Amino acid sequence: MNPSLKKVCGLAMAFAMGGALGWGGAFWMEGGSRRQVDNLDLAFIDDPAAVGRWRSVDFVETASDFEPGSPRWSGDLYLRELVLLPGGKSEQPWWTWTRGVIMHREDQTASHYEIREIEGSKYMFFEWKSGDYVIRHMKPCFYVLKREN
Repeated sequence: MNPSLKKVCGLAMAFAMGGALGWGGAFWMEGGSRRQVDNLDLAFIDDPAAVGRWRSVDFVETASDFEPGSPRWSGDLYLRELVLLPGGKSEQPWWTWTRGVIMHREDQTASHYEIREIEGSKYMFFEWKSGDYVIRHMKPCFYVLKREN
């Protein structure tokens, strides 16, 4: 894996795990900047293509870095799967969705997603707004998830 990707995305994974364990909620950035939050007041717009079970296959700095069968991320993936249910719901109560956006109510993030067909399979490119985004105001990396049939 490219060293800069490992550094940027490694920090993202560390912050994601810290967030899952309850760390970081009250952190302030150096210089007094506040935690970044997104607008979650989005109307529901259906996206039937998003409904279903998606399994993580890679974690990349940009969507264009993804190559099927050649994962960039060599470690375990924190997000193993994502299940989007009809009506903007998910299997996890803190996640809701609308066309093109998955919202995390507790972290107050609205992450864009895009579905692409590559080599006959459907993939979702999902912005991962971890602590690097929320606390450090960095550009998010992407989970790449493959649709399960």
